[in-house]
This record gives sequence, structure tokens and C-alpha cells, in this order.
Amino acid sequence: MDQIGINIEQAAKIMGISKQLMAKLTKEADFPCIKFQRRIVINKELLPEWFKKNVGNFYVDY
Repeated sequence: MDQIGINIEQAAKIMGISKQLMAKLTKEADFPCIKFQRRIVINKELLPEWFKKNVGNFYVDY
């Protein structure tokens, strides 16, 4: 069974961005992740959907 939950480093690699930027994106209200105390688990299946939904949005404060 493929894992559906990935960490920040894995998600950053998939998206082609830095770990620091991925960590900031997890703070977005609609970002597909769950926070367990200090651990953040990102839903690998929902990540492409989130990306498609946010194409054209600019996060200039990152």
C-alpha cells in the first residue's frame, strides 16, 4: 500500500520548492495537511488538487 501521508521534505521535492517554502504553505487554511503537535503530515493525493486550485494565486509574503 502506498503511503498517503508525506512529510515536508517529500512534498517539497514533489512540488520542486524549498522545504522552508513548503513549511510556510502548510500554514495556509486550505492546505491539505494535518498537524500532530510538531509533526506535519501532508496528504499526497490532495497535493496536486490543491496546486491546481491555487494556480494563478500569488503568495508574495513568502
